[in-house]
Amino acid sequence: MHIIKVDATESTNSLAREWFNTNRNNSPICIVASDQTSGRGQRGAKWVSNAGENLTFSVIYPKPCIAISDQFLISAAVGLQIIKALKLIKINNLKLKWPNDIMADNYKIGGVLIENILQNNVIIASIIGIGLNINQVHFPDLPKAASIKNLTGTIYSIDEVLSMILEKLDDMILSNDNSFFKNVHEDYEAGLFRRNKASTFQLKDGSFIVGIILGVDHSGLLKLKVEDEEIRTFDLKELKLLF
Repeated sequence: MHIIKVDATESTNSLAREWFNTNRNNSPICIVASDQTSGRGQRGAKWVSNAGENLTFSVIYPKPCIAISDQFLISAAVGLQIIKALKLIKINNLKLKWPNDIMADNYKIGGVLIENILQNNVIIASIIGIGLNINQVHFPDLPKAASIKNLTGTIYSIDEVLSMILEKLDDMILSNDNSFFKNVHEDYEAGLFRRNKASTFQLKDGSFIVGIILGVDHSGLLKLKVEDEEIRTFDLKELKLLF
């Protein structure tokens, strides 16, 4: 995969989208920034990362073989591929927190933000934004955040970790058919953070509910067992897992 390195940018996802709109190349491209000044997370949150200490990058995935109705599979597959890469450097107890946070030892070490580019009801490209905490050790006001250095005590080569992740993403991108995604839904559910455990959630009106995470449906909605054994589904804007 071709890699474009920049010293600083507001958002690698925005830069990747601009690059795709200008070039419309059918080859995957990775844009990695030493300093991302206005990185984006889920729910409009800002992704904060110390310059030069972590990975902030985006991959342009051209022409994914996924229907719009199944686009959650891209996000799920990316999370699973990142976990495969991290296992190569002996990071343990890895889970995916719905919808696409990377967890290790119950700490958030990374996140994924997928932005699909559509044309005539077809996904013509996916912009895969990834933030991964590598060597940063202090996370002010984020008690549940950590880096892989926090967890292992080891200083890592950022370029080597990037190379491992891109190799796993290439397995997905270069497959060129749906067969790669055949078991993604089941594998994602198997590695889901707090699955089958009672968890507390905050709803968008500020109230709280307790439910047991059962998994996700085909479109990525979270399936919860709530009071009276009722099973309900929620999208990302409707609730937030507290932990």
